[in-house]
Amino acid sequence: MRKIKTITYLFFLILFLSGCETTQSVRLNLEENLLSPETRLITDNGPVIGFIDQLGVKKWLGIPFAEPPISELRWRAPIKINNWKTLKEVNSFSPPCTQFQSSLTADGLVKPGDIIGSEDCLYLNVYAPSSSKNKLENNNELLPVMVWIHGGGNTTGMPSEYNPEIFVKTENIIFVSMSYRLGFFGWLSHPLIREQSGLNASSNFGLLDQIMAVQWVKNNIQFFGGNPNNITIFGESAGGQDVIALYTSPIAKGLFERAISQSGGTSVTSIADAEKINRYDSTLKNNYKYRHLTTEEWIDVLYKKGLINSKFDDEELLSDLRSLSSHDLMNAIAKGEFWDEQRDLARIIGDDIVVPKEGILGSLSDSNKHANVPIIFGINKDENKLFNFFDEKYVSNFFNIYFRVRDAFYYDLISDYQSLAWRSNGLDTPADLVKNSGQENVYAYRFDWDEEPKVLGMDFSLLLGAAHAFEIPFIMGDFDFGDQTSFLYDKKKTQERDRLSSSMMSYWAEFARSGNPSTSNNSNLPKWTSWKSGGLDSFRIMILDTLSSGGLKMDKSYVPISNLVSIFDEDIRSNEVDDKCEFLNIAYSWVDNWKVKNNSCLGD
Repeated sequence: MRKIKTITYLFFLILFLSGCETTQSVRLNLEENLLSPETRLITDNGPVIGFIDQLGVKKWLGIPFAEPPISELRWRAPIKINNWKTLKEVNSFSPPCTQFQSSLTADGLVKPGDIIGSEDCLYLNVYAPSSSKNKLENNNELLPVMVWIHGGGNTTGMPSEYNPEIFVKTENIIFVSMSYRLGFFGWLSHPLIREQSGLNASSNFGLLDQIMAVQWVKNNIQFFGGNPNNITIFGESAGGQDVIALYTSPIAKGLFERAISQSGGTSVTSIADAEKINRYDSTLKNNYKYRHLTTEEWIDVLYKKGLINSKFDDEELLSDLRSLSSHDLMNAIAKGEFWDEQRDLARIIGDDIVVPKEGILGSLSDSNKHANVPIIFGINKDENKLFNFFDEKYVSNFFNIYFRVRDAFYYDLISDYQSLAWRSNGLDTPADLVKNSGQENVYAYRFDWDEEPKVLGMDFSLLLGAAHAFEIPFIMGDFDFGDQTSFLYDKKKTQERDRLSSSMMSYWAEFARSGNPSTSNNSNLPKWTSWKSGGLDSFRIMILDTLSSGGLKMDKSYVPISNLVSIFDEDIRSNEVDDKCEFLNIAYSWVDNWKVKNNSCLGD
């Protein structure tokens, strides 16, 4: 009986992990909570009242920060929310932004591919520790503010997936999360859009939503006890890439004082490539830069299905698109309609309005072209194992119940170098650029925790390790995923896990307070020193791990793009690879110009 129960739990674990860019199952909890008079306050837009949870954390959930981007406002810059006079009850999460769903939600299983959410989704949530009203009114104790940008490839995700209450209470910070437009609602490039005026001509509406949310925070957070002059933006995966994009955006300059990018990236799609690509060019087939769906291809499917009467170059196209419901637009791109079964349009587009035309990397090298504030770049040691775990080339999948690595040596090797490529793109390369531009307060980390238990003979430490997004629970202080928890965390190692989480929360909060993750407030922890660029033989990156696995320590490792091949050549395991270039073409497929920068495999 216990074995059957265990297998059932494992099945839900797999569903819980698959198709999402966070480690948590989706918590679409729209339940209203009991209002508390202590949370009543007046914002610039009007009065609100929230509630206090069982931990004593004050919450205001579902505060609108912009008008609903619907009808004629679809594919336009967000508009400030109209003021209200009556007391607004903000005690439950708003519906998420429109997206395809592929994991657990509400109280049951949602079929993968189902459409959930609403276009009326531009709301944010504020969490604050218990503080006396007098202190807040007298501004004697304004707290650092941390604004979270969720992950999900900029196509999925929602704030209700995250539970920061312990982080807020333990570290005495204000936490804010927001929703932003996803997929082609948030990122779309077309000549008719570019002909619109001002910010409406942008292709990056999701980023504009994030910017407006941070602007709202800057204007209002003092009413909640937060310091409007001490705002940290931070996010994971696509949220981490969005953080770096905002770091280089001229429109976002001055809105925040610190930034943290967790497992982010720096790739940007040009306007030309976002809109049209010549698919007859065989050289593009395996190039990561061209795997997205173009605007022209998306429009062509809508036209062929009879949903619109306009083609890509027709003047009536934008009106036709705005006349369709969000569900019609989403249904038109069910998986399998496009090249390589790709249904995602380009995200983060070099529109030269929100994102500079020269791209993120081009802007990071010049302090006049980026925010020039303290920043942390971070990565997880085994980023790609989360995705390789579900790839049948690497892992045998028996009815979503039992998983077995086909070749443990190769699985570790390919995962290591795919993750190394991610690190080079999202950490070493941008960290070098920002540091060399003159910003001294650049920090970096690698999350190494990989102590999952063995279940029914399956070694989850091998299968997943320090996988993508696994650092989030450590930062939030939330390890309760219901029945799935026992498959991710070994009960015998709970104490060490919690100690690592406490250390990480302290580092993050200290950075938010001062721009330095190591201060006198947490001098009991190993000192986290700043990034050293240029290949110097210096400690430059903080390793985050439990004491039994090496603990917290600074490390000298260095992975710029130009070193990727030499690092592989120096790895004794590379001697077991028959075709080096074939292996590296797989591992580094999404690293721009790695062959040229390494003068290697140029003929392949």
